[in-house]
Amino acid sequence: MPNDGKYDHQPPVYVLHRFAGGELVTKRQIRDHFGSCRLVPCCTICNMGLGAYHGSDDNDRRREILNWFLPDDKFPEDQTILTIGYKLIEKRLQVGPEKNIYVFPGVGRAIYIQSLSGFIEGKFTSPADFPEWLKLTQSELAMWLREEPRRKSQYFLDMANLQSYDLLPHARSDPRGQFE
Repeated sequence: MPNDGKYDHQPPVYVLHRFAGGELVTKRQIRDHFGSCRLVPCCTICNMGLGAYHGSDDNDRRREILNWFLPDDKFPEDQTILTIGYKLIEKRLQVGPEKNIYVFPGVGRAIYIQSLSGFIEGKFTSPADFPEWLKLTQSELAMWLREEPRRKSQYFLDMANLQSYDLLPHARSDPRGQFE
C-alpha cells in the first residue's frame, strides 16, 4: 500500500532500546548486531502489523504481517470470510467499480495476502509487477482507506480479527516473545 510519506525504523526503535538496556551503545555495536539501520517506507496497516517485531530481513517482516491475515484454524468461519473477500473482488472485476466491497475486511485481507505472498515468493519486486486485478483493487483500497481519518488503523484491526490492540502487560517488555 502507499506509505503516504510515512516511514518505519528498521530495526524498530523499541528493539534498539532493548538492545541498549539503558546503557550507551555505539553505532558500530548497533551495526554489528543488527546490520545497517534504515528508514523503510511503511503504510499504517503494515506498521501496525509489525509493531515492535524485528525480523531477520524484509521477507521475514512480510511473513509477520501476512500471518495476521491468513486464515486462522481456530476460527472455522475465517476461511469463509476470506473466500467471500475473493468472490467480491471477482464480482467487482466482472461488473465494474464498486467501492463498497472494501468495507468488508475479507477483501482487504485477500489483497494483502496476494501482495505480500507475491513479494515473499519472488513473483513481485515492486507493485508495478502486480497483475492488473491486484493493481486495480490495491489502488481502490488505498483510496477508500484515505477517505476517512483513522480508517486505516481500524481496518487493520478488522482484517486481523482483533477486538483490541491493547498490549497485555507481559507483552510490553517482550512483544510476541521475540527476545527469548
